[in-house]
Amino acid sequence: MISDLVINISLLMSFTFVWHQLFRKKRLTVTSPVHIKVLDGILAGFLGIILMHYSIGVNDMTILDLRHIPVILVAFYGGFLPTIISAVVIIAGRFFIAVNFSSYVALFMMLAIAIGSGLIVRYMKGSPWKRWTVLLLYSQLIFSIALYIVVDKYAEVLDFALFHILSTLIGGYLTLYFVDYIRKTSERYYQYKENAQRDALTGLYNVRSFDSHYNRMIKEAIEEKETCAICLIDVDHFKQINDTYGHTAGDEVLKQLAELLSRLTRAGDILSRNGGEEFSLLLPKCTVEQAKEIAGRVREAVYEHRFLLPDQTKLQLSVSVGVSAFNPVSEDHDSLFQEADEALYKAKQNGRNIVCTSWECSYR
Repeated sequence: MISDLVINISLLMSFTFVWHQLFRKKRLTVTSPVHIKVLDGILAGFLGIILMHYSIGVNDMTILDLRHIPVILVAFYGGFLPTIISAVVIIAGRFFIAVNFSSYVALFMMLAIAIGSGLIVRYMKGSPWKRWTVLLLYSQLIFSIALYIVVDKYAEVLDFALFHILSTLIGGYLTLYFVDYIRKTSERYYQYKENAQRDALTGLYNVRSFDSHYNRMIKEAIEEKETCAICLIDVDHFKQINDTYGHTAGDEVLKQLAELLSRLTRAGDILSRNGGEEFSLLLPKCTVEQAKEIAGRVREAVYEHRFLLPDQTKLQLSVSVGVSAFNPVSEDHDSLFQEADEALYKAKQNGRNIVCTSWECSYR
């Protein structure tokens, strides 16, 4: 029986690990889309069927295993729908093993576990481990009642029943610990990955992400023979804001500016904070005239906006914008960023609050 316990727990761990690897970006939650809940319910059901094939044989009709743990696991994370689906799959699997009195009892047992687990998850409050303990005890109680019904002399299988209870508790707690650990590890990984790509203050892409998106935009423009453009945006006299109102106020201005710029971009455009008060806007499939129009709207929107400082002071700002475009048919992409940078410098030199390309400046 000890070897059966080890096999069942090993199967639980191995299957849940592979399960998580397949769906780590679409993890099961109560708010998951229906198709995710359906798929997870089916997978939990298949895990239950696998566990039945490595069960403890009590008699010719009755088997004991940990098939109920996948059911309460999807109930714990996903609610009613995946729980019911997993139970139905396991019931079908039990009838494929054998059709007898025990399989009919197992049908009602799995439905009772699924429905009860769904209700527990929906209505019970408390810590995750407390709720999991209740799920384990409830499912084990239903399993023990089913065993009592299908055996003639319960005293003769008491050792099996006690071992099954022990297996449920050990396997159940180890499973939740393992699943919780790998889910939290994945969350940290994606959080670290996101933080590595995003500017901590504004939430926009940082300069590292800008380089990646910039190179990708150029590559796609060459492959698709499409014009692309870039706008470099710099806040005018930003140092005076920090000197006059403090760095906290300066940070607040940058956050509000990032929100404003985000509302002005097209779908597919890439907005980044390249450092300090300089922002960049990558514009795939965009001509220089379209880029100048977008830059003009940005300049006007910023100038008309009033930025609210922590001390409730309302501040008017302006930005200078340098614009450059790349035509893969007739131009060299190596100069795209440099031309935009030179255009930005030109805007600064020509009075600020202005949009410039390498050959002209305008207020629109």
